[in-house]
Amino acid sequence: MTKVHLEYPLNGNSRNIIWNFIGTIGGLEAWMADRIIENNGVYTFQWGKEETREAELLGCREGVYIRFHWLDEGPKTYFELRINVSELTKAHILEITEMARNEEEEDLIQMWESQMEDLRRVAGL
Repeated sequence: MTKVHLEYPLNGNSRNIIWNFIGTIGGLEAWMADRIIENNGVYTFQWGKEETREAELLGCREGVYIRFHWLDEGPKTYFELRINVSELTKAHILEITEMARNEEEEDLIQMWESQMEDLRRVAGL
């Protein structure tokens, strides 16, 4: 497994606006999945009518980060969405970290690039 770390500068200057899109079910449904259902800390992500994946919430600090573990992946894997601020430009940066099998690394990067286009479009970031 390889840890993939991506950084995306965002136009939004409000941590709260960004957090609403990455730290809430409604926000995640706007750009990441068609539907998300939470039940006792397990989130079911749905895309279309057929595709679903379940993830356990591993950690969350409001306004800072949210971390999930896909239940169909190995035990020490996760994906995390984290808001940071560039010391140089003071711009908000969305950092995405996810574990990938070596042969799937490029596909994972392309998937997140596409997801970020959706996030920027719906959130105006």
